[in-house]
Amino acid sequence: MSRKQIISVSLALAFVLSVFLPVRLSAQADVAFDAFSPYSMYGIGNLEPLGNQNSMAMGGISIGVRDNSILNWVNPAAVTARESRSFMLDFGVTQKNIFYTADAATSIEDTDSGKLRSVNNMFNIHHIVASVPIGKRVALKAGLMPYAATGYSFVSREYADNVLLEMGDVNYSKAGKGGIYQVVLGAGWKIIDNLSIGLDGIYYLGNTIHQSTTNFATNSHYRKITRTWSSVSRGIGGKAGVQYTLNVAKDMPLTLGATYLIGGAMGGDFSDVVMATTTNTQDTISTVNTPIDYKIPGEIGAGFTLRKIDKWMVGFDYTMQDWSKTTFTNAPGVDVSTRLTQSFRLGGEITPGKYDFRHYSRRMTYRAGLYHTQGYIAVGGVPINSTGLTFGISFPISLTADTRLTSLAFSVDIGQTGTLASNLVKENYVKINVGLNLFDTWFHKSLYK
Repeated sequence: MSRKQIISVSLALAFVLSVFLPVRLSAQADVAFDAFSPYSMYGIGNLEPLGNQNSMAMGGISIGVRDNSILNWVNPAAVTARESRSFMLDFGVTQKNIFYTADAATSIEDTDSGKLRSVNNMFNIHHIVASVPIGKRVALKAGLMPYAATGYSFVSREYADNVLLEMGDVNYSKAGKGGIYQVVLGAGWKIIDNLSIGLDGIYYLGNTIHQSTTNFATNSHYRKITRTWSSVSRGIGGKAGVQYTLNVAKDMPLTLGATYLIGGAMGGDFSDVVMATTTNTQDTISTVNTPIDYKIPGEIGAGFTLRKIDKWMVGFDYTMQDWSKTTFTNAPGVDVSTRLTQSFRLGGEITPGKYDFRHYSRRMTYRAGLYHTQGYIAVGGVPINSTGLTFGISFPISLTADTRLTSLAFSVDIGQTGTLASNLVKENYVKINVGLNLFDTWFHKSLYK
């Protein structure tokens, strides 16, 4: 690829991000919930698992995955697994259905079943990543993907007789939305045929709003009180990765992978504003502005895959990140602490007949996996963990020789977060991920004119 072509592609990627990023952050801050969970009100919200629709179908394994038909953007070294003139793009959307359960003892409302139940669903763009080669052994990638998400909404009313007698009906509400995204620009280098390294630069940016309101519905002598905590955060980090492949048998490579997320210091502005309003007036009771100062801790990851070329693959990932030294503003009246988070992911795929052009179903790839994640926060001393089962399928949709590795992939994640212990909330969820793996061969010189 010539220098002029490299510059043109880089400008095209920058244009895609410049158009996509403001729209996505605007939706995040003003309209869409990227998450909807009571646990997202603590810390920086719910940490989003990384990976595209293919890895999500295999329990989330990515660190040791090396496939020239799929853009693996979790391990920076995996970007070199490609054909030398291939352009690759991965775009995904996600749809989440969450079912909440809590003990009725945690509420002042009466229920016949003894349980409180609720349902929520969301649909959002998840990620967009593109990659191009700049030589036979070096490749670049750029993308946008989530890091943490906040979304919750609670409504209740006052039942204490002495309060009702003096103040009338009193309603309370708490809500929050927003999150943190990461813009990634990275490169990978295939040092020798079976050893690759990579490095990503990461720019974190986010906008999160938390709001608590007390509304005196029937007494005009009291004003509605609204307290709003808002933050605009920015930070710089990085991620290094390595992959090493050796053949354990004929057409059976074993790939070992490792990653290290370089901790990033987060800065920005935090404001705490209290407003009192009536039908005709609005007064600011207090305003406090402080700088944001916390650090996203480093994370280590290791994984492997064992593959039978063009047939099947199995793999395992482990990651660990210590949040115990990172402190956030505690929620009043709630015992919240940060802790070491770990994740264990196991998965695999099978393609019955990759080159069987008579039976389309044999050319499809079938995937399945499972995972367990120990969350980075504990509420009342109880860790908020997640466990799930995943499966999915990808459909080859190539129309020409240059796009022969393009596919449309689906995955389903069925899992649970939280627990009913200690009067907490249990979330059962079904997440559906859909994505396009676009593969195209560029700068291919014709042999005949």
